[in-house]
Amino acid sequence: MEQRDQHIYEELLADSRFVLWASGRNEADRFYWEQWQKRHPDSRDPFYEACRTVQMLKFKSPAISLQEVSDRWLRSKRNMKLRPASGPVFWFSRAAAVLLLPLLVLTLWFYFSQRQIKAAYSQLSEYSQKKAIRVTAPLGAQLEVELPDGTRAWLNSGSEISYPASFTQGKREVEMTGEVYFQVSKSQDVFIVKNPGPTINVYGTAFNVHAYPDEKEITVALAEGTIALEKDGKELVMNPGEVVFFDASTGRLTRQETAVYPYTCWREGKYIFRDAPLGSILKTLERRYHVTIQLDDSDLSQFKYNATIKGEPLEQILELMTFSAPISYEYRRQQLQPDGSYTQAKVRLWRDTAKMMNPKK
Repeated sequence: MEQRDQHIYEELLADSRFVLWASGRNEADRFYWEQWQKRHPDSRDPFYEACRTVQMLKFKSPAISLQEVSDRWLRSKRNMKLRPASGPVFWFSRAAAVLLLPLLVLTLWFYFSQRQIKAAYSQLSEYSQKKAIRVTAPLGAQLEVELPDGTRAWLNSGSEISYPASFTQGKREVEMTGEVYFQVSKSQDVFIVKNPGPTINVYGTAFNVHAYPDEKEITVALAEGTIALEKDGKELVMNPGEVVFFDASTGRLTRQETAVYPYTCWREGKYIFRDAPLGSILKTLERRYHVTIQLDDSDLSQFKYNATIKGEPLEQILELMTFSAPISYEYRRQQLQPDGSYTQAKVRLWRDTAKMMNPKK
């Protein structure tokens, strides 16, 4: 396989959305992947090779038809060169047929299954040695991933996690950007989370990391257990019910005892904002609703809101915002293109001078 095709093949196998569809567990994505093939006509070979790999890794037993069993039995019978049917020899041949037939079926099943598993395992091992597994949650969606050690990770919209196909003894290390909630399985081996902020060392706990590359503040909220944040050779040990804020521009860590739920409830499709600046809320809405939001007046980005969002349509949320701030908006929805793709939805916000309310300071 050429280097370019190998790259496409590996990218598809690392895409959880593709794996779910190719394995037959998400038929609703058929149209998406049909359009993907039309947009990438020169990637036909690696695409179908990735499909075959996913289906092979399901480890389904191959179907063996009765006709195939019968044909193999007849060939075996001819090779046995049985004597003419008479007396004990005839009885023995009939008994052998009764005993050998199910044995032959079992042997055939085992032979083909072992070949399938061996080929799949060999291919998977070769792949895992060359490149780590990378999973990305698309904008507007969330994903749950189970890591090789049983650790579970929930990825918020636009987040990414990278990890090896199997952890080596004494080391469990992953890399992430965006927002991920971890439930780490207990082990003597430390679990290490690399992110744009402090390295997180864990032995078995549940916590949330908010570390999007386009935001200067990184937040770590600890739900249970104990973790240590490591930065410049120093460690800050966190206890349950604590939230630590890391300012990427100054390198400063700030600890706060507070309710952790507002930092983890996004897994339930809920977002709780308490005295949150408009600019931060808009970034969350961009990822949650897969939309581009333009704020014409940068001063409005510091306007503070208290709100709880749970599944409401974006336009309804924008309407509520205009009730408590001197802003107006324009919402351009997605448009279907001739090639089957959609344009990016866009929102524009601006200061409405006609309103009598002034922004809160």
